[in-house]
Amino acid sequence: MSVQVLRVDAIVMDDSAVLLVRPNLAPEDAPGWRLPGDMLRFGEAPETCARRILRDQLGLEPEWVALAEVESSVDGGVWSLVFHFRCDADRRPAAGPAIAEARFFQVEHLPPTARGTRERDVIYRAMTVAR
Repeated sequence: MSVQVLRVDAIVMDDSAVLLVRPNLAPEDAPGWRLPGDMLRFGEAPETCARRILRDQLGLEPEWVALAEVESSVDGGVWSLVFHFRCDADRRPAAGPAIAEARFFQVEHLPPTARGTRERDVIYRAMTVAR
C-alpha cells in the first residue's frame, strides 16, 4: 500500500436539511450527488481546507466549522484518510466554477449519492456532533 489520499468534506446543515453538490466531473469520476469536498493541499490544515471548500465551491463563510469525524479506509491498495467537518449554512450557497449544482435535501429524503451509502452514513453520524 503506497498511495495515500487525504481528503476533506463538509456536511453543511440548514435546520434538518443537508447540502449536497453535483460537481463538474472529470471523465473518470462517478456522477451523482455528494458532499462538497476536495483534496487536502500540502501544508494545509484540515479546517483551513474545509473553509476553502466552503468559500470557493459554495460562497459560504460560516462562523464555526467543527470536525465531526476522521474516516480511514483502504480500497484497491489506496489508503484514504477523510476529515469530515460539519457547519451550519450562513446563507444560500452559490455554486462556484467546479460545481454544476448545489442543493439542500431533507435528511429523510436524501437522493442516491455517487459513493453509495457512504455520504448518508457520514451525514447521520455528523448530525450528532455538538456545536
